Amino acid sequence: MTRRGGQLPWGSGSSRSPYRNRRTGPPGRAIALGAAALVLLAVVIYLFRSCLGGASCEDLYCPSAQGIATPDGYERVTRVYAYNESKGRTAGAEPLRVTLPLEKETTNSADLSFFRYVPQTGGWEPLSPAVLDGRSVTGVVAPSTATIAVMRRLSAGGRVVAYVPHNGVLHAEAINRATVVHTFDLRPAADGAVIGDLTPLATTGAKTDGSIAHYPVITGNKADKQFLPIITGILGNDKTRSNHVQQITKFVVEKGLAGIDIAYFDLTVNERTSFALFILELGQSLKAQGKALTVTMPSPIRTAERIDEDGYDWTEIGKSADFIKIWPVQDQSTLRKDMPAILDQLSREVPPGKLVLTVSPFAHVKSRDTVEQITYTDAMVRASRMSISTSLPGGKLTTGTNVEIVAANIDKSKGRTGIAWTPETATVTYTYEELGGHTVWIENIFSIGFKLEFVSRFKLGGVAVENATGDTNLANVWPALVPFITTGQPLLLQPNPRDLVPQWKVSKGIATGGERGVMTWSTPTEPGTYTVTLTLTDGVAVFENEADYTVQAKERAAVTPSASPTPGR
Repeated sequence: MTRRGGQLPWGSGSSRSPYRNRRTGPPGRAIALGAAALVLLAVVIYLFRSCLGGASCEDLYCPSAQGIATPDGYERVTRVYAYNESKGRTAGAEPLRVTLPLEKETTNSADLSFFRYVPQTGGWEPLSPAVLDGRSVTGVVAPSTATIAVMRRLSAGGRVVAYVPHNGVLHAEAINRATVVHTFDLRPAADGAVIGDLTPLATTGAKTDGSIAHYPVITGNKADKQFLPIITGILGNDKTRSNHVQQITKFVVEKGLAGIDIAYFDLTVNERTSFALFILELGQSLKAQGKALTVTMPSPIRTAERIDEDGYDWTEIGKSADFIKIWPVQDQSTLRKDMPAILDQLSREVPPGKLVLTVSPFAHVKSRDTVEQITYTDAMVRASRMSISTSLPGGKLTTGTNVEIVAANIDKSKGRTGIAWTPETATVTYTYEELGGHTVWIENIFSIGFKLEFVSRFKLGGVAVENATGDTNLANVWPALVPFITTGQPLLLQPNPRDLVPQWKVSKGIATGGERGVMTWSTPTEPGTYTVTLTLTDGVAVFENEADYTVQAKERAAVTPSASPTPGR
């Protein structure tokens, strides 16, 4: 490579003066050297003042030269800033909305928060969530807070979003792991207002030190007969749509919320454009107030021809929302086959870091026409129902007889599957014949692990839990979530097939067989009330069903007296 243009004036490659060929004499040379020195001095002073946040800064917060270490588990995305003392102290005034430039450009708004430095403890404390807006972040800080910075909470698994019913309490593991809490508190009114009572973050058991963002949910679905007519009317024209935006923004500001989540389900293609415009306008309105907007949307559906997004324009909504949660698919029969194609399309339409996959602690049952959400406990109770299948003479259970006790919904002798791991769906599954046939999919730590695989595979922005409470009727999915949150790698495990085999026990008598869902009970020889116990597991939790049966004494057959011999014969 050829270098052109000669040396810089202060280069050391030649003893010749760089001004040797100029027409100026010695006085001109001195003036030129002096001017160069002054320019250099001015640059040094400017840089020095910039580093110190000196007089050249007219903002509330100016860059600071303090060398304060970033705490473990966080990365700093802005410089450290110090309060500009020339602005005076405003203790007791309203909180300040502060906007800081990013040190490096990013489109990932995950887990950003404003922090303040506390000299007394030598540590950082969270203040409020930070809203990403292009090349800057905005948040709220207390008046005259001395030293601030914006940091990102590092989690290998990305965001951890916890949905909680109104006034619900978080699972113990969620309290320490969640980065965002969504409480289902609110719904839209016909006049565009927001109605409902807020769940205080403290009620959920979450930390209230600012390290967890609380975005209540405004929601509705077709199960509420009034919802779709209301929301269709609101989105139907510019005036009512803008009014709804203003009402939501006013509600968020007056309640002192850091942001809001919109979860309007069951919209049709007729609302696709108007809903996207609503989210665009709401995002702009909330960002102007330093507030966050997140959106919860149903997963698109894969058809033979395309990925059908129905009433939701993911591309446009992804431009306006801070992040989007993909609501769980209830029908597991095609999920493993369809979800890769769905996520491939969504991750091309929306930055993957903005997409959060929601997993569920509920089980689901599919009949011929519908898919229904049921609790984990209900799924196992249905599997453990048992009855006597043997025809009993006179309808009585008697001593010293053999009877069959059957768990009808897992009876393999009738062609049912029994409780088994199904690779096609990556769930523990069973089928039963009631009312034309049902398939039950049980979510647990095994199935959740295979769903978390999608998060790492498509580099999504994190995971959400549909119900993150400690409800004991729901599956405890946190043993699968915690390792993923910590390492970013899912645990891809399957239950031991032997664990899924039914276990039978009788309080007296003899139990034989039972592995296929039918057990033969040799009843005791003494009458009484006895207990039959069926134990089932999905490979995680153990469920027992007990039934008491009354065994009656067997009636002795009537004895016919033999004829007396005839004398003389």
